[in-house]
Amino acid sequence: RAVVEAVHRLDLILGNKAAYQEVFKPENISLRNKLRELCVKLMFLHPVDYGRKAEELLWRKVYYEVIQLIKTNKKAGIYGSGLRQSLHIHSRSTLECAYRTHLVAGIGFYQHLLLYIQSHYQLELQCCIDWTHVTDPLIGCKKPVSASEKEMEWAQMACHRCLVYLGDLARYQNELAGVDTELLAERFYYQALSVAPQIGMPFNQLGTLAGSKYYNVEATYCYLRCIQSEVSFEGAYGNLKRLYDKAAKMYHQLKKCETRKLSPSKKRGKDIKRLLVSFMYLQSLLQPKSR
Repeated sequence: RAVVEAVHRLDLILGNKAAYQEVFKPENISLRNKLRELCVKLMFLHPVDYGRKAEELLWRKVYYEVIQLIKTNKKAGIYGSGLRQSLHIHSRSTLECAYRTHLVAGIGFYQHLLLYIQSHYQLELQCCIDWTHVTDPLIGCKKPVSASEKEMEWAQMACHRCLVYLGDLARYQNELAGVDTELLAERFYYQALSVAPQIGMPFNQLGTLAGSKYYNVEATYCYLRCIQSEVSFEGAYGNLKRLYDKAAKMYHQLKKCETRKLSPSKKRGKDIKRLLVSFMYLQSLLQPKSR
């Protein structure tokens, strides 16, 4: 009941027209912190019945919806000069500083949660990730875990999702001026794949992280890997179609361009672009039309 009530109150705040001015007020930060505590308590008390639902609520209501709100208003010009144009945090608005703090706090929380789940369920993830719970060899033998097979399965997948959330938070940080966390985000996504290789979602996030590198070839590869995974992510189909549509436009534009006399270095760059764009267009033609 307390979780439902907190979610309802947060929804009312986000539904407000001036929500971006309200979300970082102390009382609303306190409300999100309270919801976070309740969700963590719920997931460890009833991991099988409510663990996944509590995880989703925690991510969405405490972190993701606030991030989306700020990103939307940034696009609408709330930030004035924009995130990428300033490199000094002291020259930014209070809102942007609060947003940066929100992302850093989120990374700290999910790193702690990742360690706690490993410790609580005595998971051995040393072969999968480098952010592991290390047991003290002086303690001696571990106590046996009094958890069912379904609880252990939830714990393993919860670690996977923590790594995806960490990757997302690092990716959002990377969008800010003066922050370069692209490799960190990539690391978290690949470790999520190590924990649960059958889940394609991290590949979709890697595609988003890649952006338009190499004329979208890298992102296309990631989206295709996501779709071909045992458990694919529905959003990857739309992302892939968007890139194929771009490739078709770029290909036809290249064909229309006049062949001017270029210097060897410029001609090389043009040839590489033509090769990659043509390759992408060919990929789009070879794809099945079922979706």
